[in-house]
Amino acid sequence: MMSSFDSLIDQATRKFSTKCPAIDYANFLIVLPSNQKLLYISGHKIVKKYPISTSKFGLGNVEDSFKTPIGIHHIEEKIGKGMPINTVFKGRKPIKNNMTLEDLYNDEKLRKDHFDNYDDVITTRILRLKGLEKNINLGGNVDSYLRYIYIHGTAHEDQIGREASHGCIRMLNKDIIELFDSCYEKMLVLILDN
Repeated sequence: MMSSFDSLIDQATRKFSTKCPAIDYANFLIVLPSNQKLLYISGHKIVKKYPISTSKFGLGNVEDSFKTPIGIHHIEEKIGKGMPINTVFKGRKPIKNNMTLEDLYNDEKLRKDHFDNYDDVITTRILRLKGLEKNINLGGNVDSYLRYIYIHGTAHEDQIGREASHGCIRMLNKDIIELFDSCYEKMLVLILDN
């Protein structure tokens, strides 16, 4: 009897073989917004399940919607290798001498100087995604890469497991380090629409 996860893996491999057959999909990620999980798949088996947080605005691909995009993506860039856990990033760069969350919590001036919206602080590691489906998540006003859609650590770990982000996929800081170290650039990521 096939489990629902086996069915998801089959669905993903069928999509990959049809839409991007030249790309290796022995290892890939599936993002499940419906139950706030990210699955690491290797050899057609789930290697790891991670709790996540997708957008509090729902799913959608349009620029400035603050929604989590759907469809086939790949990891275009890995940012933050070797940085201490809880390093705070702005514009994909560590800020102020590798400031950490503890520094940010303890210094209101730093928060005001660096963040208009403390609600969406990016920490620890960044996996920047690029859409691979033209007019769905690639090109025009639906381009995930130009929307700066990431899988990343968060200052708001208490919100993991429920919809709370501004479009990105948030993870626990310890989990994003583990995932970052096991992923590679061009690795496929399927974000489901349910």
